[in-house]
Amino acid sequence: MEPDLNTAPLQPPISDQVVTWLVLLRSGRATPADYANFLAWRDADPQHESAWQQLTGALGGAMNGRLSDAYPSAFVPPADPLPAAADPLLGGPVPPLSHPRRRFLAGTLALGACAVGAAYVGNAYYPLDGLTADAATQTGERRRYILSDGSQLLLNARSRVNLEYTSTYRKLHLLEGAVSINVQADPSRPFLVRTAEGVVRSLGTSYMVRQQARRTLVVVHEHDVEIETLAGARGLVPAGMGTRFDATRIGVPRTDLVPEAAWEHGWIEAYDRPLAEVIAALRPYRQGSLRVSMAAGGLPVRGSYPLDDTDAALRALENSMPINVRRFTPWFVSIGVLTA
Repeated sequence: MEPDLNTAPLQPPISDQVVTWLVLLRSGRATPADYANFLAWRDADPQHESAWQQLTGALGGAMNGRLSDAYPSAFVPPADPLPAAADPLLGGPVPPLSHPRRRFLAGTLALGACAVGAAYVGNAYYPLDGLTADAATQTGERRRYILSDGSQLLLNARSRVNLEYTSTYRKLHLLEGAVSINVQADPSRPFLVRTAEGVVRSLGTSYMVRQQARRTLVVVHEHDVEIETLAGARGLVPAGMGTRFDATRIGVPRTDLVPEAAWEHGWIEAYDRPLAEVIAALRPYRQGSLRVSMAAGGLPVRGSYPLDDTDAALRALENSMPINVRRFTPWFVSIGVLTA
């Protein structure tokens, strides 16, 4: 029996398709054409829209309706239907935008299959928690976002944020990692950064916020920012200063904390900074495990080290300090004090 040459190519299961789109849109590499194809895919079949809603709902609902603030600045949703175009992800043509988007239509999706597909992303490369965030970065990636109000975000590697814009305020929830913010001034809507310990408030300025273990670090580049802890303590941090705060107390602003924002330019700047902190700054840029002993972690570090080449940074640290860097595999490195 002759094969039917007119048969359309088989499409992947819908569960695979929706996970593929989810990973692409969160990868930081989606192009304007990818976003247009994604919208066309959702409009092409009620089951596609239902699958997308079910997956994002199962992941916490944090993505629903809020992707727009994280779109690349060059992306403008098309006003007119797009012609059918080949979709490299799905292996077939993408139907044109021929009708309004359907929301919450009936359909069935094996969410277990979605979860299995998402697991293949590899948490060591792209943190799976980032799939539910409005903006997120993978291991070794810094990414810039331009928001709908003109404010700009620069996310450090392995960082996650959610956005909440209303008529009276603009709020960024820092879930993990660090973010540098250049706030577009708006006297009627302050810009708030919420962390696990409190809120950083500004009207229009440039500053960096890092979520650390049980405390928050703030470094101010321009103007002032106001901090309010969960317990209600308040304080101002002027330009050229940095401070840490926990849920109850705010530290005294200091100039020696400013180098903690050097990651914005791809570097670690250390001036008698404990090795444990330097290694902690390297971890988001390296896949696998990077461990340091308690004895070695307390050693002071001086110098500049590249974030985008962690092997070079480790070699420089080993050459300038009494430490031993043991590389058991490319994914497991242990650092200890050098012994005779």
